[in-house]
Amino acid sequence: MGIRSLIRQRYGDASREGAREEVLGDFLGGPRPRWLLGCALFATLWLTGCTSDHDSASDRGTSAAVAHRSADAQAEKRLTAQVRAALDAVTKPGASMVASGTERVSDGVHTQPGLAGGAAYQLTVVCAGKGDTEIEFTPTGAGSERPVRCDGSVVTERFTARGTLRLDVRGRPGSAGMIAWRIDTF
Repeated sequence: MGIRSLIRQRYGDASREGAREEVLGDFLGGPRPRWLLGCALFATLWLTGCTSDHDSASDRGTSAAVAHRSADAQAEKRLTAQVRAALDAVTKPGASMVASGTERVSDGVHTQPGLAGGAAYQLTVVCAGKGDTEIEFTPTGAGSERPVRCDGSVVTERFTARGTLRLDVRGRPGSAGMIAWRIDTF
């Protein structure tokens, strides 16, 4: 049943003088509380719906960020286990470890181990992930700068400590993953 049928039922023939004004007046004036209530209810639901969608979107963003961090943490654990296993596999039985660690490629390795001057040492570095890193010794003559691919390969470097030694293993741009390193007496 259409709106015109309802108007005809209630008011009869709409062609009579003033019937239209009566219908319009009754629509706006008569059931005003219901009409205003309907508008207020619509506005409230519309605003609440917008607010809910906004909160849901931020919740989805938060959930995505948490899921991404969780995936990163799992990958980090997996790569850490991989580089430690590779480092342990090449460590000679009875070797005397001086210093070691596991770091993110993005953080790099930056250490000044207290090494005895004139003594010979062996540095072993393993990187897993993507890209390349580079071993740097300070002072420069203590050891050679060498690239280390982040493909699980093991790189060793023999060096002699001279004065205060600083060891840095830095990731090249775009590199990511984990680095395990170890210094043994030689």
